[in-house]
Amino acid sequence: MRLVNRLRYCLVAAIPAIALAACSSGSDGVQTGPPPEVSSIIIDAVPTADAAGLYIAQDNGYFAKQGLKVTIDRINGGEYGLGDLQTGNAQLIEGNYVSFILAQAAGKFAAPNPTNPTQVEPVKPINMRLIADSSQMQAGNQALYVLPSSPYKTVRDLVKHHVKVGVNSLHNIGSVLLGSLLTANGFKVDALTQVPEILPLMPQLLDQHKIRAAWLPEPFGTEAQQEYGAIQVADFNQGSLQNFPIGTIAGTASWVQSHPNTVAAFLRAYNEGQQVADTDRAAVEAALVAHTGVTKEIAATMTLDTYPLVMDVPVMQRVADAMYEFRVLSKPFKIATMIQPEQGEIMK
Repeated sequence: MRLVNRLRYCLVAAIPAIALAACSSGSDGVQTGPPPEVSSIIIDAVPTADAAGLYIAQDNGYFAKQGLKVTIDRINGGEYGLGDLQTGNAQLIEGNYVSFILAQAAGKFAAPNPTNPTQVEPVKPINMRLIADSSQMQAGNQALYVLPSSPYKTVRDLVKHHVKVGVNSLHNIGSVLLGSLLTANGFKVDALTQVPEILPLMPQLLDQHKIRAAWLPEPFGTEAQQEYGAIQVADFNQGSLQNFPIGTIAGTASWVQSHPNTVAAFLRAYNEGQQVADTDRAAVEAALVAHTGVTKEIAATMTLDTYPLVMDVPVMQRVADAMYEFRVLSKPFKIATMIQPEQGEIMK
């Protein structure tokens, strides 16, 4: 059973309409439960190291052992997957917390055009639930990069010359990270202008001088360093954002709550993948080569996240608090309101 806030109880408190079904072990020792309501689901995922546990669960056959066929579709950012949730083209998304909290706080969302990030689709209502904490930032996971020939060597240089920073979408995780960095250096949170770019293309765009600086998560930071000689201006894993939660998995409230056995089966497999990801670097490297397109050399040298096995509510609340502090949210938000406990969990 997965744990919320590290409470180890076998009670159902948050899904009263569903009776607790005890997990059992098959002949191969794999934990199983009631058959999933559907046998096939699609999950959108941003192709970064944050999704390593998901990729490993797929490649090692953990989903199949739970009676699920899981298709992983690549997206440029979590906000792109929100559009797929709205249309039913995907049942779950792996992406960054910020995208999901912004949409949930607004109660509606206009998804970006997948082929043109400066355009948006029509606004539609949205209501989501988080079912897993995917990753937490470590040193080197998320950083601000420039080319070695760049005259901008410090955050102060970037601000002084009004350099535009490439991010995968506006007013999102990049804004939180940049806001924290700028504040720590004595500047206003909006002292640098952000421009939206396709995430996997940003190292190349940096090399082509189409952007002068870029926020890059792994593996794209290491790719920029190895292939184009990019250098770090700053590592975002500092100050109040050390070990910051980055990745999570979400679905619509209606789908999650109407498919409890499917969610439980997914999470049993996913947790196996998370455990491997957090203890076996070679497995993470192989998964990232297979699913993100990075080379073996990049996978072998890039820095990795940590991959939690629990949803710790106070830790997850740090994201919403930082969003408010750095003006990504206009008012405080309680993340517990969008966390969906599994069967057997208690919310504190």
